[in-house]
Amino acid sequence: MRKKDLELELQKLEGFDKPNAELEQYRTPPELASSVLWSIYLKGEISDKRIYDLGCGTGTLGIGAKILGAEKVVCVDADGDAIDIAKRNADSAGVEVEFRTMDVRDVSGSGDLVIQNPPFGSQKRGSDRPFIEKSLEIAPVVYSFHMEETDGFVRKYVERCGGTVISSQTVDFPLERTMPWHTENIESIRVGFYRFERS
Repeated sequence: MRKKDLELELQKLEGFDKPNAELEQYRTPPELASSVLWSIYLKGEISDKRIYDLGCGTGTLGIGAKILGAEKVVCVDADGDAIDIAKRNADSAGVEVEFRTMDVRDVSGSGDLVIQNPPFGSQKRGSDRPFIEKSLEIAPVVYSFHMEETDGFVRKYVERCGGTVISSQTVDFPLERTMPWHTENIESIRVGFYRFERS
């Protein structure tokens, strides 16, 4: 498979029917998802690995990881409606993924890697914290999206949770017009894509 093939597969997946503003439900754009997944795949960190997607939404990252040959993918989200869409997406992509409808704080298990796009904390301050905490409990390596402007906080909080930020890159994250206050069809925001590891 080529990176472009992965992007085409992810473009076929359903987005949110009625995105919940409080939960900050924004679909991870297929182009961005395929790009970051491909870079992780080229490092040998997806094939035959056990991967968790926390706050999976409609399943883009987890399903993409499974398409790229992950041994097992566990997708977790507190919203049952989002999980229903993610299940349909996995079926349409022809991949087997384990889905759990639960609060991220209640997740148990362990894996090789967490890939997540958690709430940014824009609507509810601190809503990304449980994802940082749990991801480092589950796996020794974590890839995670966070608002660029919270970089200092993210680095300190990762350390507080027993981890270290190994690398980060700033990416453009296109937001589709899905919320009542959106005025543009697509608005691009600056987001940090982090790799952190247990210390």
